[in-house]
Amino acid sequence: MKRIFFALIGTLALTALLASCHRSIGHSVLLWDLPQKNLQDGQIVKVYFKSNISHVYVIGIPGSKENLEVPLWQLTAPTSKKKAQKAAQKYAEFQHKYAKIKIDGLPVRADPVNTSKQKYRLHKDEVVKILFKGKGQDVIMHSGEKLEGDWLCVLTTGGTQGWCFSHNLLIFETGEGGKIVGGQIEEAPAEDEDAILNQVLQAKWRPESYKRMLEEGTIDLETMKSAYGFDTGVESGKVSININGRYRTANYSGITKVRDKVYDFNGTPFQMIIRDADQIVINYTGNDNKPEAYTFVTISDDYDIDEIIKNEQERRDEEMQKLYKVDSFRSSNYGTLTFTGNGSFTWNNYSLLVPNVISENAKGKGKVFIKYLVSQELRGRFDGMLTFVFDNTSNEVNFFYKNSTNGLTLEDASDATIKNNVAQSQSKSPIVLFFSR
Repeated sequence: MKRIFFALIGTLALTALLASCHRSIGHSVLLWDLPQKNLQDGQIVKVYFKSNISHVYVIGIPGSKENLEVPLWQLTAPTSKKKAQKAAQKYAEFQHKYAKIKIDGLPVRADPVNTSKQKYRLHKDEVVKILFKGKGQDVIMHSGEKLEGDWLCVLTTGGTQGWCFSHNLLIFETGEGGKIVGGQIEEAPAEDEDAILNQVLQAKWRPESYKRMLEEGTIDLETMKSAYGFDTGVESGKVSININGRYRTANYSGITKVRDKVYDFNGTPFQMIIRDADQIVINYTGNDNKPEAYTFVTISDDYDIDEIIKNEQERRDEEMQKLYKVDSFRSSNYGTLTFTGNGSFTWNNYSLLVPNVISENAKGKGKVFIKYLVSQELRGRFDGMLTFVFDNTSNEVNFFYKNSTNGLTLEDASDATIKNNVAQSQSKSPIVLFFSR
């Protein structure tokens, strides 16, 4: 609230200052219409101030003494009037040209290449501003034919600039006041199924669980692997699934549509159902004739799976290192617990935990590691969950833990609810152990 208050005061003060002195910081090219002031893209406007707090420029309205706040993304960077006029030539070919998106999930890419990093995914009927045309890589459909169209640099209403292929853009022109030249925009035609299929075949597909893990910040190292996913085999002609350690692959001779949004990979037991541009389901029949189905999603190129896995492993190692640094943790009721490094521990005099928590066959040492994660709701109470495997047993013994300057608190998680390797709730009547340092 304070930030908003001070930003408002700052903006008002600066507007008053500008009204009195009328100094400018340069001239810019307007990239998007401002119909409320009858300003069109391509016009040169005088810029008085840039606010990094409010993320706006203050510009002058040509032919009046009025000033106006405009989002930073709607203007080019202020420069001299001569340079701004030269910059405007770059956008002249597509001045007043906008486009309506024909299909859902159309990517805005960093470069005019169909495999380039995705910066944004557009929704059907969303409108973008066309800035200019570029030379890019041909888009080849699964049939081997070249897709007709051009690579266009576009600007979204959120300020993202990137490249879209024009095949799925419905281009129109605006006039004064933002009115559409020639009347209403025609309705976007039915989705070009061949173009959608081509888009799906070009995408990189990951297990559906990756999206949940990335959104919640719960990276399960057992189920997230950089090799896991679905490969459409556009270049190799070999379709394959690699998920949870199960690998299936087969050569295919082509793709046949069997019904709406359902395709067979010819000569293989694989069938693909296209839910939308970001989600597909792969049906597979194994050698035992048992059907299997896997859901896959696209993940933003901003996520580097290898880097995410590496960071999560390092985070877990750092958590364990904090425990290794303490010589021993001691409890008058539950004995002495020592983390000896390299994933090992010793635990003496834990008899009060036998047999309800720890097996009577267990030896006083074993392996300890972080296997399970905790939900967002539990993170405020615990640092995480420790999994102990005592020598002479194969059973896991799990504890929520909190490591503080006073000592180590363990809470029995025998009856905790664990889903997708994430602890969702505590045990109903847990035993709580406290060990001093």
